[in-house]
Amino acid sequence: MARGSVDSAEGDPFIPGGPSESEESPRRELMAVHQPALPLLRQTIRLPGDGEPFAHPFEQDFSRILTYYRIRWAYEPTSFTLAWSPDGRPAEMFTPDFYLPDQRLYVELTTMRQRLVTRKNRKVRRLRELYPGVQIKLLYRRDYHRLVACYRPDGASPEDGLVCRVGRVLHTEEEIRSRVTDLATVIASDATRAGEPGEGVAPDPLLVLGVGRGSETFARMLAAALREVGQPVEMDRVDLTRYRTLNGARRVRVRRCPRLDLSGRRVLVVEDVVSTGLSLRYLQAWMRRRRVETFDVCALLDRRVARLVDVPIRYAAFEAPNEVLVGCGLDLRHQFRDLPFIAALAVESTATG
Repeated sequence: MARGSVDSAEGDPFIPGGPSESEESPRRELMAVHQPALPLLRQTIRLPGDGEPFAHPFEQDFSRILTYYRIRWAYEPTSFTLAWSPDGRPAEMFTPDFYLPDQRLYVELTTMRQRLVTRKNRKVRRLRELYPGVQIKLLYRRDYHRLVACYRPDGASPEDGLVCRVGRVLHTEEEIRSRVTDLATVIASDATRAGEPGEGVAPDPLLVLGVGRGSETFARMLAAALREVGQPVEMDRVDLTRYRTLNGARRVRVRRCPRLDLSGRRVLVVEDVVSTGLSLRYLQAWMRRRRVETFDVCALLDRRVARLVDVPIRYAAFEAPNEVLVGCGLDLRHQFRDLPFIAALAVESTATG
């Protein structure tokens, strides 16, 4: 993929909010270098193994995940000037690794250890100061390992010399049930206001649509609580394919369709954990094509710190830390799913010195 270079926001539709008009005109004349147009959709949606010249395997893994979830991306399309020499020439440049045009978001990846990323943090801060309209997200080494854990669940196994056990409890069974009751009260109130029928017409039941097997426990609890407060509901489930390895599917798709017709229905999408937002973004587009009347998202756990793409989460039971969690439907290699509480997963090495 061709790489472009741009030293200012002038004339570039992908860099809003560049340096202010108060810059000296000679400098701005030198900076007027335009970025080539972003490649076409068929060029930016790449298949694994296309031979992109990535500088690090992390970048290749990241591109494959984006491609799998049908997120358009461009690799290093733009270079930003961060400092200028006295004669107005660029003295320091910064080229983020990825640009996601549909999200208008730049993503910079670093696998350096946390104590070594000070320089890159400074560059990102400087970019935000000079180009306040540019959105950029920095993914650290720990974010890389979290992505591997989320999207390569077959990448770790007991043979790796690791033993997984239940760690500290984040939310007890009583806390979960109390929070579900509170959510049901709010959701029922909102659904009543949104679905007031005409005279003599009964409203359709709210369709509680669980996403994947991990949402089943939470969806059942939520549906039962909604019925207790007088909200009619129906339940169904949708399953998406998961990113595994290069030998699996190359695009996300719906593996198990809902049994019920979604057209014209009010749908409450129930997720166990929302992290990057990639799968939920695809599911929302899929539901729009099915002409759903309205849909809201209710998550048991919302891991905002891991978000890559914006997705509207109207209801969330708890904020999730940047850790692997188990219980209340969440599992690891089919373990811990039936725990009535939510706990962090503790990983211990079995290697002996």
